[in-house]
Amino acid sequence: MIRSIAPDELEWFLASSYDFLGHSDPRAFARRSVRTFSDRSAEADRCFILFARGDVPLAGVYVRAPEPGDDDQNLYLSNLWFKKDAADLTRLLRELLDKLGHEAVHCPLYNVSPARLSALAPALLDLGFEQRQAVDLEFDLADLPPLGAPLVLEAWSEENDEHFQNVFEQGEGFGPSEAFWAWLKRWRGPFQPNLWFLASEALDQEPVGYAFYGTLQEGIDGVYYLTAAGVLAEHRDSSEMLRRLLISSMQELAAQSPFARIQTLVTQRDPKLVDILESLGFRRLGRYPVFVKQPR
Repeated sequence: MIRSIAPDELEWFLASSYDFLGHSDPRAFARRSVRTFSDRSAEADRCFILFARGDVPLAGVYVRAPEPGDDDQNLYLSNLWFKKDAADLTRLLRELLDKLGHEAVHCPLYNVSPARLSALAPALLDLGFEQRQAVDLEFDLADLPPLGAPLVLEAWSEENDEHFQNVFEQGEGFGPSEAFWAWLKRWRGPFQPNLWFLASEALDQEPVGYAFYGTLQEGIDGVYYLTAAGVLAEHRDSSEMLRRLLISSMQELAAQSPFARIQTLVTQRDPKLVDILESLGFRRLGRYPVFVKQPR
């Protein structure tokens, strides 16, 4: 049986999660965590457990699912635990993911030991998740470096959507499905076509790459989100073209919001993008394993 928990079970649920992670005093840590919740009923509604006969708990997970009308259709998992068998967690996750609407699933694992990561991995891999290494980065547009040789930017329009997909495919090495493309446009909220760019050396030349952004917070001191960026294979012999592409597109953002920040999450297997972003002044905020399941 699967059910969400009651508010007075929150401490027990969190203690079970912390105990699974090997915390030295899971009950005390759970008690302190519960005190920070402003709406315990809402938090309890997001906690699910799988029970065996006799009301014996087998596995648990915290789920933050999107509402049907949300642009952002990402579902997030955290506080995963199981008592004896990872298959119990797999069963719990499978039934919840079948029930709760979403387009993609993310399961970041912060402060998880290698042993616990190895224990959790089978439950997620069996459901088609990919294991990646995630890096959170942030940049202040007020610190934008000199532009140098700018690239010409072309914003997305309905007429050139197929062209954008083709350039993205050449850069990423795979053809995006309609489901993936629609999800990418609304990765962190409503699609903003004026923030999706193709870049070229001149108006009459073919694109050299792309940079796709969204807005998390509007205003001159708002927050942008870098969804994807890349250059075509023939420009990968050095990092210079990608640097020019990023600076050119960030100059466009700075013209609108000069004191804004850019946030991004890099989960690519190639660490070069992180190195390039850091060389431009992006600050690394965190690094952790993540399991992801994206539209095919």
